[in-house]
Amino acid sequence: MSFNPAQPVFEQCLRTPDRLALYAGGVELTYAELRTRAARLAHALQARGMGRGERIGILGSRSLTAMLAVLGAAWAGATYVPLGVRWPQPRLQSVLPRVALDGLIVDETGLALLTPSLLDAIPLLVVPSDAAWRGLPPALQSKAISLEALTEYDGNVAPTPLQAGDLAYIVFTSGTTGVPKGVMVPCAALGAYLAALAARKAMTPQDRASQFTELTFDPSVGEIFVPWRAGASLHVVPPVSQVSPAKFIRERSLTVWGSTPALIAWMRATRSLQPGSLPSLRYTSFGGEPLPLASVQAWQAAAPNSVVDNLYGPTEATVDCAGQRLEPGATAVATPERGIAAIGVPHPGTELAVMSPDLRRAALGERGELAIAGAQLSAGYLGAPELTAERFRWIEGKRWYLTGDLALQDASGMFHVLGRGDNQIKFLGHRVELEDIEAHVRAIARTDQVAALAWPIEDGVAQAIVCFVAGSALEPTAIRRALRERVPAHMVPSTIHSAASLPLTGSGKLDRHALAERLAVDAEGKSGEAAAVENADVRC
Repeated sequence: MSFNPAQPVFEQCLRTPDRLALYAGGVELTYAELRTRAARLAHALQARGMGRGERIGILGSRSLTAMLAVLGAAWAGATYVPLGVRWPQPRLQSVLPRVALDGLIVDETGLALLTPSLLDAIPLLVVPSDAAWRGLPPALQSKAISLEALTEYDGNVAPTPLQAGDLAYIVFTSGTTGVPKGVMVPCAALGAYLAALAARKAMTPQDRASQFTELTFDPSVGEIFVPWRAGASLHVVPPVSQVSPAKFIRERSLTVWGSTPALIAWMRATRSLQPGSLPSLRYTSFGGEPLPLASVQAWQAAAPNSVVDNLYGPTEATVDCAGQRLEPGATAVATPERGIAAIGVPHPGTELAVMSPDLRRAALGERGELAIAGAQLSAGYLGAPELTAERFRWIEGKRWYLTGDLALQDASGMFHVLGRGDNQIKFLGHRVELEDIEAHVRAIARTDQVAALAWPIEDGVAQAIVCFVAGSALEPTAIRRALRERVPAHMVPSTIHSAASLPLTGSGKLDRHALAERLAVDAEGKSGEAAAVENADVRC
């Protein structure tokens, strides 16, 4: 048995060669064409020693090239490593030495981001076209190949057999020290996840599914592989439709959709989510952040024929490991006093438990830290054995991942997430550790007095990130400008407050609650002195 995620896709290509497999950038590929292109790319990689155990970076943004890169790298048996086209250069440069890429595939967007130092670090470069290859310096052409020049390679090779422990991909998430963490996902964990998601979606060759998320956001894995396992067609959402996809959904007659809940709020604000406006959808999944009940109702009204599936899971447990599935018109089980949908029950092969501080199982209804065990657990963090040992624990003879999420299990067995036990949040679908932002701000502002917090919180969802800085000679505008060069846009606070000092609790710890209260007072336009912070607000 091969654990290669490309194997079921290969088998599907043989069954339905003439069906539509992929639509991206106005180009359509049948399953026969998808197989030929992926196999040729895999053969070309293998001819240069890039096969099982090698690491292939992908610097691309939801393009035809990026989709082929994911499948081709997997087909070759390599571990694929998505890199963000919106990452600042310092973040990209910090990741590359740790991941030690053996090759890099770029699309047109990624090609424009290549720097001399980046090119020097890559043994093999795959560019999207012959024109792109000709545009490279002569010294680099010898280690580069074009996706348009692969006709000499075998388009019939089968995917390389892989074992359960072989790494399928490495994806980088926010880290508390300011350094991104590389989560290593083995093929067995990915296989368990894809099987669980396939069962939830129950896709057929008649389905037409969306590809909405960037490759650096791990739900993209399920978006890509589950439709192709089923013989359905995958439709990459173009940038112009990212914030208002209703027209694209109708034009492409999509039946399966997935995104973050934040999209619902945006569509409601722009009045593009009208009742009955999305009748073709039969299945919709939301994940990455809490799903407000009002958003559930708005989507159900717009897509009356669609299941709404609220999915939950950290990257360390391979994308999603639990969910609450709502049949059309059904009412969601709500998390008490939060106004959000419960995360539901675990996928088959996965176990959830609420743990007390001493790592014993909490009683039903008792709050504690949510822990995850089972087939979907990742192998841990790249080059960080101590952090892996800290977050992955052996309890009751099983390996558990401690999520840091506060949760409870109700009497019916349903799980509810109540928020973060630390300062890690979900914002705009991305997992963000506030300490990560603080680490960068401290380095820029040259002060230890930094606090980042999510505010305001509406319907259980962070609406913005706000930062307080004390003891710095830099103005907030300068800090934000420097921060934009270091971190992705979703990690740049919308507001930075310059403060004389930061409040402390009685135990000498930073009083984040006092900061949130000050923001609430300011927002309400109340006069008076904020007890926690003396500060002159500067908004930028």
